[in-house]
Amino acid sequence: MISRKIYFVCPTNPHPSGGVKQIYRMVDILNKNGFDAAVIHKKADQRETWFPNNTKVVHNPYLFKLIKYLDKKKLSISKKLKLMYLKKISFSIETDSILVFPEIYSSINKIEPFTKKVIFNQNCYYTFNGFPLGSSAEDFPYNKKNTLETIVVSEDSKNYIQTAFPNTSVHRIRLGINASIFNFSENKEKIIAFMPRKLSEDSTQIINIFQSRNNNSDWKIMPIDNKSENEVAEILKKAAIFLSFNHKEGFGLPPVEAMSCGCYVIGYRGQAGKEYFNSEFSAPVEDGNILEFVLKIEEATKVYDRNPHEIINKGRIASEFVLANYTISNEEKDIINIWNDIMVRAEKLE
Repeated sequence: MISRKIYFVCPTNPHPSGGVKQIYRMVDILNKNGFDAAVIHKKADQRETWFPNNTKVVHNPYLFKLIKYLDKKKLSISKKLKLMYLKKISFSIETDSILVFPEIYSSINKIEPFTKKVIFNQNCYYTFNGFPLGSSAEDFPYNKKNTLETIVVSEDSKNYIQTAFPNTSVHRIRLGINASIFNFSENKEKIIAFMPRKLSEDSTQIINIFQSRNNNSDWKIMPIDNKSENEVAEILKKAAIFLSFNHKEGFGLPPVEAMSCGCYVIGYRGQAGKEYFNSEFSAPVEDGNILEFVLKIEEATKVYDRNPHEIINKGRIASEFVLANYTISNEEKDIINIWNDIMVRAEKLE
């Protein structure tokens, strides 16, 4: 039953991306458990290298060029010739295979229209990107018979998709944190870490206001950007505080990984983060409230300056919560259960 091939269409990202890492992770878990799965990238020899992997990767330039051209009303002769050439040099996708698309592509109804699809929706707030106002129900792949399943990564996303598309099948997987990399450390320093590519307009204001009001502070601000997975973990193990700039997230991995390393996390929940931002061990801030954010950083740094163990113990509780609820074993179990069900439904539609 699980012999049919599963292809995960994977976009190229110039920066490390949690969404891409999760695609790779799901492919690895499926292959480990007897499925035949592969990541599809655009270019030959392309694979992500910012985290260690031996994931099965194949390449299909025709598929990605087709995705690019489908949004155009009319193709020039040169573009048609380009498609013909790329189709000739690309492998043919088997008719009984399953194509898995991320939520960022809007034209998947037109790609291999007779092939069964699954949508791996890691940020529900991107679901309607690319669809014009007034699109009909038939335009959305979630309403198509050939769309076997929508897989999401949080309860917030599950509620979103079920509300938007009441007749679609949607299941949530519990993402797992790799505890061998992201684990608790009590050897904290006066470091405030954050991801600068997230809501930079907010982070610039917040950090500048904090530093302006605390110009004699010995706290170090440390941006995390273009780092490998292991490098990120090493910074988080040292940082006492992590700033979350979640914004309409499908899940929001960075603050969870920071919690796993024992950081006291301050900041935005981004909707999905409501399930793990707990005031017992973190400091949620109303989205967009710049001054509240600054004051909570000040409060946490003053507490740490008086008694570091008070903040470190909150980080310990956060780590215990994350490593109890977001485990690799739970993620694997959810993935296998969902894909076993998908395969049964695929057979019934034959």
